[in-house]
Amino acid sequence: MGQDASHQHFPRHWPDDLCQAFASLPPSRGWVVALSGGLDSVFLLHCLAQLRRQLLNGDDQPPPELTALHINHGLQDASPQWAAFCGGLCQQLDLPLTGHCLHLDSAGTDLEATAREARYQVFTEHLGAEELLLLAHHRDDQAETLLLRLMRGSGIRGLAGMPASRPLGQGHLYRPLLGLSRARVEVLAREWGLSWCEDSSNQDLRFDRNFVRHQVLPQLTGRWPAALATLNRSAAHCREADELLNDLARQDISSQQMDSGLTVRGLQSLSNRRQRNLVRYRLRQQGLRPPGEERLKNALHGLLTAEPDREPALHWEGHSLRRYRDGLWLVPDLPPVEASTPVVWNMQQPLPWGGALLKVLHAPVGDSVTVTFRQGGERFRPAPDRPSPLLKHWLQEQGVPPWERQRLPLIWQGSELIAIAGLWSNGLCQFCWDCSYRPL
Repeated sequence: MGQDASHQHFPRHWPDDLCQAFASLPPSRGWVVALSGGLDSVFLLHCLAQLRRQLLNGDDQPPPELTALHINHGLQDASPQWAAFCGGLCQQLDLPLTGHCLHLDSAGTDLEATAREARYQVFTEHLGAEELLLLAHHRDDQAETLLLRLMRGSGIRGLAGMPASRPLGQGHLYRPLLGLSRARVEVLAREWGLSWCEDSSNQDLRFDRNFVRHQVLPQLTGRWPAALATLNRSAAHCREADELLNDLARQDISSQQMDSGLTVRGLQSLSNRRQRNLVRYRLRQQGLRPPGEERLKNALHGLLTAEPDREPALHWEGHSLRRYRDGLWLVPDLPPVEASTPVVWNMQQPLPWGGALLKVLHAPVGDSVTVTFRQGGERFRPAPDRPSPLLKHWLQEQGVPPWERQRLPLIWQGSELIAIAGLWSNGLCQFCWDCSYRPL
């Protein structure tokens, strides 16, 4: 684990507000700066380079390694010049630089959102264990984010703005400059004699953020000079309210004994608002963005009031939320299965099957087995002293949800069913298979 900068002396020429910005820098093994070449990220890189030099002169353990990551969105003619500038800057500072080129569809309906999603995907894949990704967002960016989300009708979580830190990939994301204004960053950068690239697209009012930056915020700060601080304070209040909602969700899980998964009975004992809050909380825990308010409201009503023989589902973003018996289940979208095509498997390597991997734990006698999906009408003897039920009925008794019954690997030797992966075997072999669904 790297060194905690909050216990170190900062460079002597740093003003108090800059020292305060980096006082809570979390311990880490490495610092990765997202470097665009613009004012904010160039300033951030210089701050960390100076801080690291200061820590190197100390008597304690070495500071984290410092590297830069430049993402070329490929949307502007000047992109190669920005990449070259970042390369020269890192060479000047004697820092490693990793470059990554994106291939975006510039004809998309929401280019800003597409670019952001692709950018964060790169961040996630690049970040190593115990590494800290540092982004140069400042107080103006936070105010812009809050106003944009207000216009989108965001809830408390959205109006909390950008968090100062959060988990990302194998490491964490951190925004140390959120307490500084854009103007303050520029003043310090000019005092230090820094150079940076100017992005002409930042003046393009077709982009929502630029419109807020150049048209809306100047009007607000002209009328209310403290608008930036006030907006950031509102975001902080929303963050606290969001944390309270998370506390409430955890209390509801505990009080209704739903630690292993949400139940219909447990949810029905809560008010509609608490139901939605709890489902949103669990979806975020699973790494998913919850659906919109109205869609979630209608879907939960259907899921919680459906007759037992119905199979309601909410489909969104590559997943579906389903009900089976008393539980809610999160199911990824998977391609349809080819039920009529048996596969001869030598059991030497895991077999991709039904959206998961089929693995052998204890192989049966013989060089190979045949793997199929259910086609209907199969019978088998679960124990020597038991009758041979229809496989369909046995799976129902075992509580296997309907959507999963068609995907289960059936493993045969000749005409004999010797195993149902993860559920049953004849005692002479054992296979495992990760099912595609999990409790919410």
